[in-house]
Formats: sequence, C-alpha cells, structure tokens
Amino acid sequence: MTSKHAVPRSGRRARWWIVGVLAVLVALLLWFAWTLYSAYDGLSAARDEAQRAKSAILEGNPDEGRVAANAAVESSSDAVDATNSPIWRAVAAVPGLGSPLAVVGSLADTVQELTSDVLRPASEVGSALNPKELRADDGTIDLAALRTAAPKLESIAAATSALNADLEQTSTDTWVPQVADAGAQLKDQVGDLSSLVTNTSLAAKVLPTMLGEDGPKSYFLAFQTNAESRGTGGLMGGFAVVKADRGKISLDELAQNAALDGRYRPIDLGPDFQRAYGNQYDATTNWQNANLSPHFPYAALILRSIWWQDSGQVVDGVVATDPVALSYILSVVGPVTLADGEQITGDNVVNKTQSEAYFRFQDDNAARKEYLQQIAARVFAKLDGSVSNPQALLDAIGRGVGEGHTAVWSGDEQVQNLLSGTKIAHEVPDDPAPYASVVVNNGAGGKLDYYLKRDVTYTAEGCAGDRRRTRVTATVTNTAPAQDYPVYIAGRQNETTAYEGPPGTNRSVVTIYTTTGSALARATIDGRPVVMLTGAERNHPAFYTPLVVEPGQTREVVLELLEPTAPGAARVPMQPQTLDGAATVDVPDCSTN
Repeated sequence: MTSKHAVPRSGRRARWWIVGVLAVLVALLLWFAWTLYSAYDGLSAARDEAQRAKSAILEGNPDEGRVAANAAVESSSDAVDATNSPIWRAVAAVPGLGSPLAVVGSLADTVQELTSDVLRPASEVGSALNPKELRADDGTIDLAALRTAAPKLESIAAATSALNADLEQTSTDTWVPQVADAGAQLKDQVGDLSSLVTNTSLAAKVLPTMLGEDGPKSYFLAFQTNAESRGTGGLMGGFAVVKADRGKISLDELAQNAALDGRYRPIDLGPDFQRAYGNQYDATTNWQNANLSPHFPYAALILRSIWWQDSGQVVDGVVATDPVALSYILSVVGPVTLADGEQITGDNVVNKTQSEAYFRFQDDNAARKEYLQQIAARVFAKLDGSVSNPQALLDAIGRGVGEGHTAVWSGDEQVQNLLSGTKIAHEVPDDPAPYASVVVNNGAGGKLDYYLKRDVTYTAEGCAGDRRRTRVTATVTNTAPAQDYPVYIAGRQNETTAYEGPPGTNRSVVTIYTTTGSALARATIDGRPVVMLTGAERNHPAFYTPLVVEPGQTREVVLELLEPTAPGAARVPMQPQTLDGAATVDVPDCSTN
C-alpha cells in the first residue's frame, strides 16, 4: 500500500531534473566566473608587463624589456584564450549584460598585438629609443645608431599608429568601472607609446642629415615672443645661428633682432600671400612681419632670405621657439643664473621674458634685449653639457613641439618632405579635409597679447549631401589687469590702428581659416552681424576682422558656413600663445559615409 505522503514517481523525476539543471547552471556560472577572472587577470597582468617593457626599453635595459614583453605576450594570450571560450561568447552576445565582456575581449586582443608587434621589436632597437645612450655628456647625438635603427623604427611606428587608431575607435564604455578604467589606461598607454615611437622614427630619418652626418649644417633660430602675436606664435625678439656637425650642436652667433636693420629684397611666395601680407605689410622684406602667416615654411623662407642678404650665409634650415617651450626645458635641466645672480627657472621664464622685462626696461629697450640675449646664452651653455635625465628633456622638447611652440623647416627637400604633415612643420595643410584655425596678429604694436586667451569651437552637421552647415566660434578674452601700461606695452596708435578703451585694451586682427571650398553665410561679433574681410591661404578661405577687447572682456566671433562634406577628420590647430586655449570639435568624420 502506498503512503499518502509519498511523492509520485513523475514528481521525483521532475525534482531531479530541476536539480540537474541547477547543477549545470552552477557549473556554467563557475566556468564563466573563472573565465572572467582569467581574462581580466590576464589583461591586467599583460598591461602591467607591457608598461614594464616600455620603461625598461627607454631606460636602456633591452634584456629586461624582452623578458617583460614575453611575459606580456603570455598574459595577453591567456586573456585572449579566455575570451574565445564558448561561455564567454554566449554571455557577451547578451545585449547590455555582455558589454564589459566585449570590451575585455577587444582590449585583450589589443594588448596581444601591442606586445608582439611593438614591444618585442622595440626591445631589439632599445638603444635608439634610449636618450641616455643616444646623447653623450657633451651633447653629441649618436647619428649612426639612429641611422641603423631607422628601418626597424619605421616598421614599429606603423604598427603602433595602426594599433592606436583602432583603439581610439574602440568604445570602452561599460557598466563595470574596473573594465572601463583598464580601457582608459590602455588607450593612454598606447597613445603615449605611439607618439614616442613615431617621433623617434621621424628623428631617425631626419636627424642624421640635419645634424651634419655628411658635413656641417647651419640653422637660423628665431626666438619668438608671444606677447606680440604673429601667425606662427609671436614677433621675433632675437635670433641665433647654430651649427650642427656630426651630431654636435654649437652656437655660432647670438644677436638682437635690431641687428637686422636693412630693407631687404622681396621673394615671391605666390599671389595669395602677396595679397594677404605683401601689399600692406611687406612681409617678405622685413623681419617684423616675416611670420604673419601661420604657415611656418613661409616664415622660414623669408628669414633665410633676409639672413642671406644681411650676412651672405645661406642656412640649411630655420627653427623657431618661444619662452613657453623654454620653460619646459628649464623645468628639466634646472635654472640658469645671470651675471647679477638672478635665477631664471621653468616657473618664471615666461613671465620674466614676456611681461616683467617690458616693465623693468620700459625706458631702455636695448637693455631689455641684452637681458633676453643673456638668458638665451645661459640656456645654450646649460644644454651643451651633461643632462641628468635625457628622457625627461626629450619629453619636454616633445611637449613644446606638440603644442606648437617649436617649429622646424629644412632646406633639404627630402628632409622637408618627411617633416611635412607633422606638428613640428607647423603648416597650413593643403588638402580638402575639414579645417578651422583661428589666428591672432597683434594690431597695435604692443605687448598685451601676453594676457590674451583664445578658444575655438568647430561644429558641423552630418555627412548627408554634398555640402553641410558648419559653425566656427572664436572666443577672445583679455585677462590684462586694469592698470596703466607703458606705451611700448600698451601699443602705438596711429591713423590705421586707432581704438578706444581703458588702459590694457587690446587691438588684434583675428583671422579664421576654413575648409577648402567653404562659403560664408553669416558672420557675427557678440551676436551682431558684421562684414568680414576675405582672403585665401593654401586653398583655405580666410575671413578676418580687427577686434578690440577691453580688460576683463570676452568677445565672440562666429562664422556660419556652408562647407563641402569632405572626408577626413577635422583639424583645429591652436596658435601658440602664453595662455592655453581650448579647442572644442564636434565634426563627424565622413570618410566612411
């Protein structure tokens, strides 16, 4: 007889079926948890080992770099294996829930490529990536090492750039913060490495020739002061002629800008340049206006011509830099001490050379220029000796280049072709991709641009159709204190530059360069319609207007444009200035649309 409390056989089978299902689910959950742990642990370990490999290579320890790179390859392989498991792929396919898994899988693949395609090969050319080995105590650069490593560096740079481009397009947004943080750190790491390897590859291609591998080279070095703005940064406050011979750089001449006191014969830079800068400003015949254009090769050609006419020497290239770039260098190599005991440091050199000196020597311009020349000479002497941290010095120089505070042009066509398109060339590009550039030229001969801040916003509609509406906004802020200024700082008014305003009022000429083929629909200043003057440079339409900004005031110039829907990422270069400006870009890339 069956008990009334007995479970029917069908019920027992159902219970065991449920238990079985639960057991399978628990097993799958444990499998997935272990897979997730293995993937994330492998990714984290690979990222850390990759960073260790990079540091070891840069510090001149290629053996340690190879060990770390191999460890990174092993760890990234573990992570990739985990992300290729069936349970991983199944969960990753679930919308929302699987987003962190997709991110981890993508990052694991990236780290594996980074270690195998970049760090392992980089360990083989470690000496070329290590500034301590490349630069001797007397400043001489090992050109042979660069020349030997150049082909390998080019291959590594291409792999790193491709990896960086892919990673930039990879979304690391996910609801798991640890995964999102790992993605952000990896992006920064690869971005830094890409910049380093790309710059080193470029250096390996151009420096042997530029630094006199086959014989002495000479360069005209212009010191720009951003207190009086020009297209490439600022007015040339002084200059030097430097010589490079078999990797050793030496100072041949250091002079004040007043040494170039002649009226020089013009050179032909084309009809657009003549209309914009030649007829009114005589830009090719005098050093004061040689760099009104933001296209540095123009300034270089003019300065080389002027120096040749003045001295009879044809230099092999032209370099420009400014006190902001100098501040980065002094922050690494330490202060310089002037004859009277005054110390010039990375923290004070910008203020002392671009502001304080104009007040201190307001009645003795020659003494001010002598003061600036003394600073330049002391810095040259400092760099000529041993540098305790060459890597930091290289980073400081790279920062100045990246921000546009240092520019280089070479008279060697092959070298210039390699420089062209890089940040150090400081060019206005000659192509149809989206472009917006705001350039300020001082409009009163004063030094108040030290206090001027410029921000740029560039927005555009989507990629449908042949043309689209875009908007470029230039925001100009005058941070000058409301106080009296010597005439030399305040600016010299005449019939063409007269303006009103309290002491510290700034007058500039603001030019906005736009995409090739763009047409201006409407222009406003502070919301009121205005007629802009027009020009062109390297196939880019240019719209310009005088702008007067009082102390504490912000003024806004807006261009509403109709532009071709051109492929390519938008470029918004920032003019080198004392106060950092911000570029805000919301322009879709129509390359794949």
